[in-house]
Amino acid sequence: MWSVFYRRLLPVLLLGLLVTGCQSVERSCGVPNGGSPYQDPDAMRRGEIVHVPTGVKLNREQFFNLVADCRVLYLGESHDNIYDHQLELEVIRELERRHPGRLAVGMEMFGRRSQAEIDRWLAGDLSDEEFIGVFGRDWGVADYVYYRELLTFIKEKGIPLRALNVSRADRMARLQAAKAANGGRYPEMTDPYQRRALAAMFAGHPEGHGHQEMFDAMQLLWENTMADTIVDYLESPAGRQRQLVVVTGGFHVAYGFGIPRKVFARRPWSYAVVLTHTPDDLVENERRTMPVDFPSLPLYVADYLWCVPYRNLDDRQVRLGVGLHDGSRGVEIVSVEPGSAAAAAGLQVGDLLLRADGQRLRRSLDLQLLLLKKQVGDRCRLEVERQGQRLTLEAVCRGKKQGGR
Repeated sequence: MWSVFYRRLLPVLLLGLLVTGCQSVERSCGVPNGGSPYQDPDAMRRGEIVHVPTGVKLNREQFFNLVADCRVLYLGESHDNIYDHQLELEVIRELERRHPGRLAVGMEMFGRRSQAEIDRWLAGDLSDEEFIGVFGRDWGVADYVYYRELLTFIKEKGIPLRALNVSRADRMARLQAAKAANGGRYPEMTDPYQRRALAAMFAGHPEGHGHQEMFDAMQLLWENTMADTIVDYLESPAGRQRQLVVVTGGFHVAYGFGIPRKVFARRPWSYAVVLTHTPDDLVENERRTMPVDFPSLPLYVADYLWCVPYRNLDDRQVRLGVGLHDGSRGVEIVSVEPGSAAAAAGLQVGDLLLRADGQRLRRSLDLQLLLLKKQVGDRCRLEVERQGQRLTLEAVCRGKKQGGR
């Protein structure tokens, strides 16, 4: 029986966050029945791998021997942990080494509308900056740094990359269409264990009141879309002979009732679920938390647990602390966060951003791309137009924990 569950596993899909994509939150939950009866995960040491049903510890070679021939390998991540992304790269690199030319990667972070642009990028017909814009449209430019090394490796090796998710622009329309097709009611979550887990998640969110049915229906929409996309690809001529590694938020694969069960119901292919775990003594900086009174479930949480440290980039990534709008007049500041780098620099709501470090800003993405190259403490020279006058201001880049955004 496990003494703790995941504090950093669950992607939040509440109404207010549906537009912005999954957000990683941390564990603060009760004991599930789904842990290995033989192994307390908090007793794991860095780099240890445990086969959950038996509690048997595996070395790296044994683990890869076991998963190398799975048709689908699910890697459940905490979106904001750099060590989760390092592990994903390690797994994909090793599987590509063992079976060159037979691997493909599917990612929750891309909407299906983006597949043609992804293919162009892989073929060298779309620039890296344009590709980051695609990633930003589907997931968020600031988070690109977490995935940069993985995506670079995929491109270098010519590994097919599949966009699995509902495109952000389509989510609410698809949800409302599903509601209309269901007689004016949101499609119901029928899996009893997933329904209980989602109810606990929803209740733990500060805005978790009054929209449980919408919350469940959006989760279904995301996971059914990803399951359909996985099946369609693996049955296509391009994917028929390939193994697919699925990179997604941990809650979409934990306990198997999300994407794995939905894919298996469509096609009973071999698969394995791999999740990471971080004991408290391996936490390197403050992680995002959401208290959840998680129910006991008579399910294994995964097939394999891999012990990794935790560290996010909140204290490294720079934020100005502004809300931007690309309008007919240009890049307009629509909000300034109190205490942020932008506020300290004197930026105001209504300012038009013209240039940053001498570079013309045609869209907000231009500024986001520039900030990706900055470090905390760097200076950014901003030229703005305010009430017909041009001003030059200087912002000192701050990390998120310093009041940036």
